[in-house]
Amino acid sequence: MMNGLVVLRVLSGFLAMFAVPSFLCALWAFQNDRYEQASLFILVVTLAIVVGLMLAVATHHKRDEDAHARDVVGFLIFAWLTLSVLGAIPFLDVSNGQVTLALFEAVSCATTTGTSLLQDDTILPASLVAWRIILHIVGAILSVSGVVIVVNAVGTSLPGLGASIPVRFNRTFSRSSFFKIFLSLAGLTSVLCFVIAMPVKLDGASWREAFGLSVSAVTTGAVFDLNSVDFSFSWLSEYALILGLILGSLNIVLLINFMKRPFSLLMNPETVSLFILILLLSGLLSFSLGGVFDPGQIVGVAVSVISTSGLLISDEAFSMTPAPVLLFFGFMGGAAISATGGMKIYRMLVLLDRSGDEFTHLAQPHAVSHADQTRRGYPIRFVITVWTYLIAFAVICIILAALLALLGADFSDAVMTSLGTITNSAALFPTDWVQSAANQSLLEFVLSVTMVLGRLELLLLFSLLLGE
Repeated sequence: MMNGLVVLRVLSGFLAMFAVPSFLCALWAFQNDRYEQASLFILVVTLAIVVGLMLAVATHHKRDEDAHARDVVGFLIFAWLTLSVLGAIPFLDVSNGQVTLALFEAVSCATTTGTSLLQDDTILPASLVAWRIILHIVGAILSVSGVVIVVNAVGTSLPGLGASIPVRFNRTFSRSSFFKIFLSLAGLTSVLCFVIAMPVKLDGASWREAFGLSVSAVTTGAVFDLNSVDFSFSWLSEYALILGLILGSLNIVLLINFMKRPFSLLMNPETVSLFILILLLSGLLSFSLGGVFDPGQIVGVAVSVISTSGLLISDEAFSMTPAPVLLFFGFMGGAAISATGGMKIYRMLVLLDRSGDEFTHLAQPHAVSHADQTRRGYPIRFVITVWTYLIAFAVICIILAALLALLGADFSDAVMTSLGTITNSAALFPTDWVQSAANQSLLEFVLSVTMVLGRLELLLLFSLLLGE
Protein backbone atom coordinates (compact mmCIF):
# COMPACT_ATOMS: atom_id res chain seq x y z
CA MET A 1 0.00 0.00 0.00
CA MET A 2 1.32 3.44 -0.92
CA ASN A 3 2.59 5.67 1.90
CA GLY A 4 0.73 8.83 0.90
CA LEU A 5 2.13 11.16 3.56
CA VAL A 6 5.74 10.42 2.59
CA VAL A 7 4.89 10.95 -1.08
CA LEU A 8 3.26 14.31 -0.35
CA ARG A 9 6.18 15.45 1.80
CA VAL A 10 8.67 14.74 -0.99
CA LEU A 11 6.31 16.51 -3.41
CA SER A 12 6.42 19.60 -1.18
CA GLY A 13 10.19 19.72 -1.55
CA PHE A 14 9.93 19.28 -5.31
CA LEU A 15 7.49 22.21 -5.54
CA ALA A 16 9.79 24.43 -3.49
CA MET A 17 12.68 23.56 -5.77
CA PHE A 18 10.59 24.11 -8.92
CA ALA A 19 9.66 27.61 -7.74
CA VAL A 20 13.28 28.77 -8.13
CA PRO A 21 13.65 28.45 -11.94
CA SER A 22 10.07 29.70 -12.31
CA PHE A 23 11.01 32.89 -10.47
CA LEU A 24 14.10 33.34 -12.66
CA CYS A 25 11.91 33.08 -15.78
CA ALA A 26 9.59 35.71 -14.30
CA LEU A 27 12.52 38.08 -13.79
CA TRP A 28 13.67 37.47 -17.36
CA ALA A 29 10.21 38.24 -18.70
CA PHE A 30 10.05 41.47 -16.66
CA GLN A 31 13.46 42.50 -17.94
CA ASN A 32 12.24 42.06 -21.53
CA ASP A 33 9.03 44.04 -20.82
CA ARG A 34 6.85 40.94 -21.26
CA TYR A 35 4.57 41.80 -18.35
CA GLU A 36 1.71 39.43 -19.21
CA GLN A 37 4.19 36.58 -19.57
CA ALA A 38 5.86 37.56 -16.29
CA SER A 39 2.52 37.56 -14.47
CA LEU A 40 1.94 33.96 -15.57
CA PHE A 41 5.34 32.94 -14.23
CA ILE A 42 4.57 34.72 -10.95
CA LEU A 43 1.34 32.70 -10.76
CA VAL A 44 3.39 29.50 -11.14
CA VAL A 45 5.77 30.63 -8.38
CA THR A 46 2.88 31.50 -6.07
CA LEU A 47 1.08 28.20 -6.60
CA ALA A 48 4.29 26.19 -6.16
CA ILE A 49 5.19 27.95 -2.90
CA VAL A 50 1.69 27.93 -1.40
CA VAL A 51 0.92 24.29 -2.23
CA GLY A 52 4.43 23.24 -1.20
CA LEU A 53 4.09 24.96 2.19
CA MET A 54 0.66 23.42 2.76
CA LEU A 55 2.00 19.94 2.05
CA ALA A 56 5.11 20.53 4.20
CA VAL A 57 3.02 21.65 7.19
CA ALA A 58 0.51 18.82 6.79
CA THR A 59 3.27 16.17 6.67
CA HIS A 60 5.86 17.66 9.06
CA HIS A 61 5.69 14.56 11.33
CA LYS A 62 6.73 12.27 8.45
CA ARG A 63 10.34 13.38 8.11
CA ASP A 64 11.89 9.89 7.94
CA GLU A 65 9.79 6.96 6.92
CA ASP A 66 10.50 3.71 5.13
CA ALA A 67 9.11 3.64 1.62
CA HIS A 68 9.02 1.23 -1.28
CA ALA A 69 9.26 1.34 -5.05
CA ARG A 70 5.54 1.94 -5.43
CA ASP A 71 5.90 5.08 -3.29
CA VAL A 72 8.51 6.35 -5.76
CA VAL A 73 6.08 5.69 -8.61
CA GLY A 74 3.32 7.45 -6.69
CA PHE A 75 5.51 10.49 -6.19
CA LEU A 76 6.49 10.56 -9.87
CA ILE A 77 2.85 10.36 -10.96
CA PHE A 78 1.98 13.34 -8.75
CA ALA A 79 5.16 15.16 -9.78
CA TRP A 80 4.44 14.81 -13.50
CA LEU A 81 0.82 15.84 -13.07
CA THR A 82 1.95 18.87 -11.09
CA LEU A 83 4.70 19.66 -13.58
CA SER A 84 2.20 19.42 -16.45
CA VAL A 85 -0.36 21.72 -14.84
CA LEU A 86 2.11 24.33 -13.59
CA GLY A 87 4.16 24.08 -16.77
CA ALA A 88 1.10 24.81 -18.91
CA ILE A 89 0.35 28.19 -17.31
CA PRO A 90 3.12 30.22 -19.04
CA PHE A 91 2.11 28.76 -22.44
CA LEU A 92 -1.33 30.38 -22.17
CA ASP A 93 0.22 33.62 -23.45
CA VAL A 94 1.15 32.07 -26.83
CA SER A 95 -1.73 29.58 -27.16
CA ASN A 96 -4.42 32.29 -27.34
CA GLY A 97 -5.84 31.06 -24.05
CA GLN A 98 -6.38 27.48 -25.27
CA VAL A 99 -5.91 25.41 -22.13
CA THR A 100 -5.52 22.05 -23.86
CA LEU A 101 -2.91 23.43 -26.27
CA ALA A 102 -0.94 24.93 -23.37
CA LEU A 103 -1.21 21.60 -21.52
CA PHE A 104 0.04 19.71 -24.57
CA GLU A 105 3.07 21.99 -24.90
CA ALA A 106 3.96 21.53 -21.22
CA VAL A 107 3.51 17.74 -21.27
CA SER A 108 5.50 17.45 -24.50
CA CYS A 109 8.41 19.26 -22.85
CA ALA A 110 8.18 17.52 -19.46
CA THR A 111 8.10 14.06 -21.05
CA THR A 112 10.95 15.14 -23.40
CA THR A 113 8.80 14.30 -26.43
CA GLY A 114 9.57 17.75 -27.83
CA THR A 115 6.67 18.04 -30.28
CA SER A 116 4.91 21.41 -30.59
CA LEU A 117 1.45 22.19 -31.95
CA LEU A 118 1.93 25.96 -31.92
CA GLN A 119 1.54 27.69 -35.26
CA ASP A 120 4.72 27.91 -37.32
CA ASP A 121 4.70 31.72 -37.21
CA THR A 122 4.54 31.79 -33.39
CA ILE A 123 7.57 33.59 -31.95
CA LEU A 124 8.44 32.43 -28.45
CA PRO A 125 9.89 35.07 -26.11
CA ALA A 126 13.27 34.31 -24.58
CA SER A 127 11.75 33.53 -21.17
CA LEU A 128 9.43 30.93 -22.72
CA VAL A 129 12.32 29.28 -24.58
CA ALA A 130 14.08 29.07 -21.21
CA TRP A 131 10.88 27.58 -19.78
CA ARG A 132 10.90 24.84 -22.42
CA ILE A 133 14.54 24.10 -21.51
CA ILE A 134 13.66 23.92 -17.81
CA LEU A 135 10.74 21.55 -18.39
CA HIS A 136 12.92 19.28 -20.54
CA ILE A 137 15.65 19.13 -17.89
CA VAL A 138 13.31 18.67 -14.92
CA GLY A 139 11.30 15.99 -16.74
CA ALA A 140 14.41 14.07 -17.76
CA ILE A 141 15.87 14.22 -14.25
CA LEU A 142 12.55 13.08 -12.76
CA SER A 143 12.62 10.02 -15.03
CA VAL A 144 16.18 9.08 -14.22
CA SER A 145 15.99 9.89 -10.50
CA GLY A 146 12.96 7.61 -10.21
CA VAL A 147 14.96 4.70 -11.61
CA VAL A 148 17.99 5.48 -9.42
CA ILE A 149 15.84 5.72 -6.27
CA VAL A 150 14.20 2.37 -7.03
CA VAL A 151 17.56 0.71 -7.71
CA ASN A 152 18.99 2.12 -4.46
CA ALA A 153 15.91 0.98 -2.56
CA VAL A 154 16.20 -2.67 -3.61
CA GLY A 155 19.99 -3.03 -3.72
CA THR A 156 21.07 -5.83 -6.06
CA SER A 157 17.80 -7.77 -5.99
CA LEU A 158 16.59 -6.35 -9.30
CA PRO A 159 17.46 -8.75 -12.16
CA GLY A 160 20.07 -7.36 -14.50
CA LEU A 161 21.04 -4.45 -12.30
CA GLY A 162 23.24 -6.26 -9.83
CA ALA A 163 26.57 -4.50 -9.30
CA SER A 164 25.17 -1.49 -11.14
CA ILE A 165 24.17 0.59 -8.14
CA PRO A 166 25.30 4.08 -9.17
CA VAL A 167 25.51 5.92 -5.87
CA ARG A 168 24.74 4.61 -2.41
CA PHE A 169 22.11 6.84 -0.83
CA ASN A 170 19.89 6.20 2.17
CA ARG A 171 17.42 3.40 1.63
CA THR A 172 14.57 5.51 3.02
CA PHE A 173 12.66 7.50 0.45
CA SER A 174 12.46 10.93 2.06
CA ARG A 175 12.65 14.54 0.99
CA SER A 176 16.35 14.78 1.85
CA SER A 177 17.28 11.63 -0.08
CA PHE A 178 15.27 12.81 -3.08
CA PHE A 179 17.06 16.17 -3.04
CA LYS A 180 20.42 14.41 -2.87
CA ILE A 181 19.68 12.20 -5.87
CA PHE A 182 17.88 14.89 -7.88
CA LEU A 183 20.64 17.46 -7.45
CA SER A 184 23.37 14.91 -8.21
CA LEU A 185 21.67 13.99 -11.48
CA ALA A 186 21.01 17.66 -12.21
CA GLY A 187 24.74 18.28 -11.90
CA LEU A 188 25.55 15.40 -14.25
CA THR A 189 22.95 16.57 -16.78
CA SER A 190 24.18 20.16 -16.63
CA VAL A 191 27.78 19.10 -17.24
CA LEU A 192 26.74 16.98 -20.24
CA CYS A 193 24.65 19.85 -21.65
CA PHE A 194 27.52 22.31 -21.23
CA VAL A 195 30.03 19.95 -22.89
CA ILE A 196 27.71 19.37 -25.87
CA ALA A 197 26.89 23.10 -26.11
CA MET A 198 30.50 24.24 -26.44
CA PRO A 199 31.13 22.90 -30.00
CA VAL A 200 27.77 24.33 -31.09
CA LYS A 201 28.74 27.70 -29.61
CA LEU A 202 32.09 27.57 -31.40
CA ASP A 203 30.15 27.00 -34.62
CA GLY A 204 28.64 30.48 -34.31
CA ALA A 205 25.43 29.81 -32.39
CA SER A 206 24.15 32.10 -29.65
CA TRP A 207 24.20 30.79 -26.09
CA ARG A 208 20.43 30.29 -26.21
CA GLU A 209 20.67 28.26 -29.42
CA ALA A 210 23.69 26.26 -28.24
CA PHE A 211 22.23 25.38 -24.85
CA GLY A 212 18.77 24.71 -26.27
CA LEU A 213 20.16 22.26 -28.82
CA SER A 214 22.42 20.57 -26.28
CA VAL A 215 19.51 20.14 -23.84
CA SER A 216 17.44 18.71 -26.70
CA ALA A 217 20.18 16.16 -27.41
CA VAL A 218 20.99 15.12 -23.84
CA THR A 219 17.30 14.78 -22.88
CA THR A 220 16.43 13.22 -26.29
CA GLY A 221 13.78 15.90 -26.74
CA ALA A 222 13.44 19.04 -28.83
CA VAL A 223 13.44 22.47 -27.20
CA PHE A 224 12.95 24.10 -30.61
CA ASP A 225 13.07 23.07 -34.24
CA LEU A 226 16.51 22.86 -35.85
CA ASN A 227 15.22 24.91 -38.78
CA SER A 228 14.67 27.89 -36.47
CA VAL A 229 18.35 28.35 -35.56
CA ASP A 230 20.11 31.34 -37.08
CA PHE A 231 23.67 30.12 -37.67
CA SER A 232 25.58 28.04 -40.20
CA PHE A 233 25.20 24.43 -39.05
CA SER A 234 28.45 22.53 -39.76
CA TRP A 235 29.84 19.05 -39.07
CA LEU A 236 31.16 20.19 -35.65
CA SER A 237 27.69 20.92 -34.30
CA GLU A 238 26.23 17.88 -36.01
CA TYR A 239 28.66 15.40 -34.47
CA ALA A 240 28.40 17.07 -31.06
CA LEU A 241 24.61 16.71 -31.09
CA ILE A 242 24.86 13.10 -32.32
CA LEU A 243 27.11 12.36 -29.33
CA GLY A 244 24.59 14.06 -27.04
CA LEU A 245 21.72 11.99 -28.43
CA ILE A 246 23.68 8.77 -27.93
CA LEU A 247 24.61 9.69 -24.34
CA GLY A 248 21.00 10.62 -23.64
CA SER A 249 19.86 7.20 -24.84
CA LEU A 250 22.32 5.16 -22.77
CA ASN A 251 21.74 3.58 -19.39
CA ILE A 252 22.24 6.35 -16.82
CA VAL A 253 23.59 3.86 -14.26
CA LEU A 254 26.40 2.94 -16.62
CA LEU A 255 27.19 6.60 -17.30
CA ILE A 256 27.51 7.30 -13.58
CA ASN A 257 29.75 4.25 -13.17
CA PHE A 258 31.85 5.11 -16.23
CA MET A 259 34.79 6.52 -14.26
CA LYS A 260 34.98 3.41 -12.07
CA ARG A 261 34.39 0.83 -14.81
CA PRO A 262 34.94 2.43 -18.24
CA PHE A 263 34.60 -0.81 -20.20
CA SER A 264 31.26 -1.68 -18.58
CA LEU A 265 29.61 0.93 -20.80
CA LEU A 266 30.96 -0.61 -24.00
CA MET A 267 30.25 -4.21 -22.97
CA ASN A 268 26.68 -3.60 -21.83
CA PRO A 269 23.92 -5.24 -23.98
CA GLU A 270 21.96 -1.98 -24.12
CA THR A 271 24.94 -0.08 -25.50
CA VAL A 272 25.72 -2.79 -28.04
CA SER A 273 22.06 -2.96 -29.10
CA LEU A 274 21.90 0.81 -29.51
CA PHE A 275 24.92 0.93 -31.83
CA ILE A 276 23.70 -2.07 -33.83
CA LEU A 277 20.36 -0.35 -34.42
CA ILE A 278 22.12 2.87 -35.44
CA LEU A 279 24.31 1.00 -37.94
CA LEU A 280 21.36 -0.92 -39.38
CA LEU A 281 19.20 2.17 -39.80
CA SER A 282 22.09 4.20 -41.24
CA GLY A 283 22.66 1.47 -43.81
CA LEU A 284 18.99 1.42 -44.81
CA LEU A 285 18.77 5.21 -44.97
CA SER A 286 21.81 5.38 -47.23
CA PHE A 287 19.66 3.88 -50.02
CA SER A 288 16.89 6.49 -49.76
CA LEU A 289 18.92 9.51 -48.60
CA GLY A 290 22.38 8.76 -50.02
CA GLY A 291 22.03 10.91 -53.10
CA VAL A 292 20.98 14.01 -51.15
CA PHE A 293 22.62 13.80 -47.71
CA ASP A 294 26.20 13.05 -46.69
CA PRO A 295 27.06 10.12 -44.36
CA GLY A 296 27.21 12.34 -41.26
CA GLN A 297 23.71 13.67 -41.90
CA ILE A 298 22.41 10.14 -42.49
CA VAL A 299 23.84 8.99 -39.15
CA GLY A 300 22.25 12.06 -37.54
CA VAL A 301 18.84 11.07 -38.92
CA ALA A 302 19.32 7.49 -37.70
CA VAL A 303 20.31 8.57 -34.19
CA SER A 304 17.42 11.05 -34.09
CA VAL A 305 14.92 8.30 -34.91
CA ILE A 306 16.29 5.72 -32.47
CA SER A 307 16.76 8.24 -29.65
CA THR A 308 13.12 9.39 -30.19
CA SER A 309 14.25 13.02 -30.42
CA GLY A 310 13.81 13.78 -34.11
CA LEU A 311 16.25 16.65 -33.56
CA LEU A 312 18.41 16.20 -36.68
CA ILE A 313 15.64 15.16 -39.07
CA SER A 314 14.85 17.84 -41.65
CA ASP A 315 11.48 18.00 -43.40
CA GLU A 316 13.14 16.73 -46.59
CA ALA A 317 14.73 13.76 -44.83
CA PHE A 318 11.44 12.94 -43.11
CA SER A 319 9.52 12.93 -46.39
CA MET A 320 12.16 10.78 -48.12
CA THR A 321 12.30 8.13 -45.38
CA PRO A 322 9.90 5.19 -45.89
CA ALA A 323 7.17 5.11 -43.25
CA PRO A 324 7.76 1.41 -42.32
CA VAL A 325 11.41 2.20 -41.58
CA LEU A 326 10.43 5.11 -39.31
CA LEU A 327 7.79 3.03 -37.55
CA PHE A 328 9.98 -0.02 -36.91
CA PHE A 329 13.10 1.76 -35.72
CA GLY A 330 11.11 4.44 -33.89
CA PHE A 331 9.22 1.71 -32.07
CA MET A 332 12.44 -0.12 -31.20
CA GLY A 333 14.01 3.09 -29.94
CA GLY A 334 11.03 4.20 -27.89
CA ALA A 335 9.87 0.80 -26.67
CA ALA A 336 13.23 -0.88 -26.03
CA ILE A 337 15.99 1.67 -25.58
CA SER A 338 15.48 5.38 -25.18
CA ALA A 339 13.38 6.21 -22.16
CA THR A 340 14.15 6.86 -18.53
CA GLY A 341 17.86 6.75 -19.15
CA GLY A 342 17.94 3.42 -20.95
CA MET A 343 17.31 0.18 -19.03
CA LYS A 344 14.61 -1.04 -21.42
CA ILE A 345 16.47 -3.42 -23.70
CA TYR A 346 17.02 -5.81 -20.79
CA ARG A 347 13.36 -6.83 -20.97
CA MET A 348 13.75 -7.87 -24.59
CA LEU A 349 16.86 -9.91 -23.73
CA VAL A 350 14.89 -11.70 -21.02
CA LEU A 351 12.21 -12.64 -23.54
CA LEU A 352 14.79 -13.89 -26.05
CA ASP A 353 16.44 -15.97 -23.35
CA ARG A 354 13.12 -17.36 -22.16
CA SER A 355 11.38 -17.68 -25.53
CA GLY A 356 12.33 -21.34 -26.05
CA ASP A 357 11.03 -22.34 -22.63
CA GLU A 358 7.87 -20.30 -23.12
CA PHE A 359 6.95 -21.93 -26.43
CA THR A 360 7.84 -25.40 -25.11
CA HIS A 361 5.57 -24.82 -22.14
CA LEU A 362 2.75 -23.66 -24.41
CA ALA A 363 3.08 -26.76 -26.59
CA GLN A 364 3.48 -29.23 -23.70
CA PRO A 365 2.21 -27.57 -20.50
CA HIS A 366 2.49 -30.75 -18.40
CA ALA A 367 5.91 -31.89 -19.63
CA VAL A 368 8.85 -32.11 -17.22
CA SER A 369 11.49 -29.58 -18.26
CA HIS A 370 15.23 -30.19 -18.04
CA ALA A 371 16.97 -28.22 -15.29
CA ASP A 372 20.11 -26.40 -16.41
CA GLN A 373 22.19 -25.30 -13.43
CA THR A 374 24.49 -23.13 -15.54
CA ARG A 375 21.71 -21.09 -17.08
CA ARG A 376 20.63 -17.86 -15.49
CA GLY A 377 17.20 -17.91 -13.89
CA TYR A 378 14.65 -15.11 -13.71
CA PRO A 379 11.92 -14.63 -11.11
CA ILE A 380 8.59 -15.66 -12.61
CA ARG A 381 7.05 -12.35 -11.49
CA PHE A 382 9.64 -10.49 -13.54
CA VAL A 383 8.96 -12.55 -16.68
CA ILE A 384 5.22 -12.03 -16.27
CA THR A 385 5.62 -8.26 -16.02
CA VAL A 386 7.74 -8.25 -19.18
CA TRP A 387 4.96 -10.00 -21.09
CA THR A 388 2.43 -7.66 -19.48
CA TYR A 389 4.40 -4.64 -20.67
CA LEU A 390 4.56 -5.85 -24.29
CA ILE A 391 0.89 -6.83 -24.43
CA ALA A 392 -0.24 -3.60 -22.76
CA PHE A 393 1.99 -1.57 -25.08
CA ALA A 394 0.45 -3.18 -28.17
CA VAL A 395 -3.12 -2.85 -26.85
CA ILE A 396 -2.68 0.84 -25.99
CA CYS A 397 -1.20 1.58 -29.42
CA ILE A 398 -4.10 -0.17 -31.19
CA ILE A 399 -6.77 1.53 -29.07
CA LEU A 400 -5.18 4.94 -29.46
CA ALA A 401 -4.76 4.51 -33.22
CA ALA A 402 -8.44 3.54 -33.53
CA LEU A 403 -9.47 6.57 -31.45
CA LEU A 404 -7.34 8.91 -33.54
CA ALA A 405 -8.87 7.46 -36.71
CA LEU A 406 -12.33 8.23 -35.33
CA LEU A 407 -11.18 11.79 -34.64
CA GLY A 408 -10.17 12.37 -38.26
CA ALA A 409 -6.71 10.86 -38.82
CA ASP A 410 -5.99 8.69 -41.82
CA PHE A 411 -4.41 5.26 -41.32
CA SER A 412 -0.78 6.41 -41.60
CA ASP A 413 -1.21 9.45 -39.34
CA ALA A 414 -3.16 7.43 -36.76
CA VAL A 415 -0.51 4.71 -36.49
CA MET A 416 2.45 7.11 -36.45
CA THR A 417 0.85 9.48 -33.93
CA SER A 418 -0.13 6.57 -31.70
CA LEU A 419 3.42 5.18 -31.63
CA GLY A 420 4.91 8.67 -31.40
CA THR A 421 3.00 9.60 -28.25
CA ILE A 422 3.31 6.29 -26.39
CA THR A 423 7.06 6.12 -27.11
CA ASN A 424 7.54 9.89 -26.51
CA SER A 425 9.05 10.10 -29.98
CA ALA A 426 8.92 13.38 -31.88
CA ALA A 427 10.45 11.57 -34.85
CA LEU A 428 7.18 9.67 -35.38
CA PHE A 429 4.77 12.48 -34.56
CA PRO A 430 3.08 14.16 -37.56
CA THR A 431 1.50 17.41 -36.38
CA ASP A 432 -0.18 18.86 -39.47
CA TRP A 433 -3.32 16.77 -39.20
CA VAL A 434 -3.71 17.54 -35.47
CA GLN A 435 -3.53 21.29 -36.09
CA SER A 436 -6.29 21.06 -38.71
CA ALA A 437 -8.53 18.55 -36.90
CA ALA A 438 -12.11 19.48 -36.02
CA ASN A 439 -11.74 18.17 -32.45
CA GLN A 440 -8.32 19.66 -31.79
CA SER A 441 -8.89 20.34 -28.08
CA LEU A 442 -9.98 16.76 -27.41
CA LEU A 443 -7.03 15.47 -29.43
CA GLU A 444 -4.56 17.61 -27.48
CA PHE A 445 -5.90 16.32 -24.17
CA VAL A 446 -5.83 12.66 -25.26
CA LEU A 447 -2.30 12.97 -26.62
CA SER A 448 -1.14 14.72 -23.43
CA VAL A 449 -2.43 11.87 -21.26
CA THR A 450 -0.83 9.29 -23.55
CA MET A 451 2.57 11.00 -23.43
CA VAL A 452 2.56 10.92 -19.61
CA LEU A 453 1.53 7.26 -19.72
CA GLY A 454 4.37 6.53 -22.11
CA ARG A 455 6.90 8.18 -19.82
CA LEU A 456 5.69 6.32 -16.71
CA GLU A 457 5.43 2.78 -18.10
CA LEU A 458 8.91 1.65 -17.10
CA LEU A 459 8.50 2.92 -13.55
CA LEU A 460 5.08 1.28 -13.26
CA LEU A 461 6.71 -1.97 -14.36
CA PHE A 462 9.26 -1.58 -11.58
CA SER A 463 6.39 -1.11 -9.14
CA LEU A 464 4.65 -4.30 -10.29
CA LEU A 465 7.91 -6.20 -10.05
CA LEU A 466 8.93 -5.02 -6.62
CA GLY A 467 5.58 -4.60 -4.90
CA GLU A 468 4.79 -6.84 -1.98
